[in-house]
Amino acid sequence: MWPALTGSLLAAALGFHFWWRRNYQALRRQFDEQQKQLAALRESRDDGAAQVRAQQQAVFNSMVEGVLVLDESSKVQLVNRSLEKLFSLAADVRSQTIIEAFRLPELADLVKRLRQECSMQSYTLELPGMEERWVEVNAAAVLDRDGIQRGAILVFHDLTRIKQLERTRQEFVANVSHELRTPLSLIKGFVETLLEGAKNDPEKATRFLQTIEKHTDRLTFLIEDLLTIS
Repeated sequence: MWPALTGSLLAAALGFHFWWRRNYQALRRQFDEQQKQLAALRESRDDGAAQVRAQQQAVFNSMVEGVLVLDESSKVQLVNRSLEKLFSLAADVRSQTIIEAFRLPELADLVKRLRQECSMQSYTLELPGMEERWVEVNAAAVLDRDGIQRGAILVFHDLTRIKQLERTRQEFVANVSHELRTPLSLIKGFVETLLEGAKNDPEKATRFLQTIEKHTDRLTFLIEDLLTIS
């Protein structure tokens, strides 16, 4: 009886072993297949995210304005080519802080203020360096649906040429004002002298009128130059 019972138990054990092995292998194949599917999904997701980032970078690089995107920690997430050229950035500054990337305390203060104000318009900044460079910064915080700040976008407009033209205009106006004031003062002075009695002296009157004519011609030439420049 005992040998028969032992044989039955052994047969049952072997049957259970083979059943468990078949099921384990089936489960293993199912698990491996699921892992492959998950890996494919992750790869597809990563490829999609990389494509979106590439498209964003292409759009930003096509902009004339410099663009700076910060994450919620105020670290650099993205810069476009215009910004790299404007700030002469030679290395990749992504994941760096504002100070590390740009060495500009004024810009770091601007980002700090942005946390309280959420938007900022027309902040003018002079960049250090051998050459004169001016930029205008427009900044806006990126908020989620709960109003929590998740980053910021800063747009930089190069004002250098405008600043130079403005200074040239001011210098030009100052010079023209001086050039116009001198002949006008002389003409006024000779006219007053003539009215006070010099007109009765033919010799003086002729000399004064010739001087007035000379300065009138000078004014005419100045006005013609202004019309040419305008």
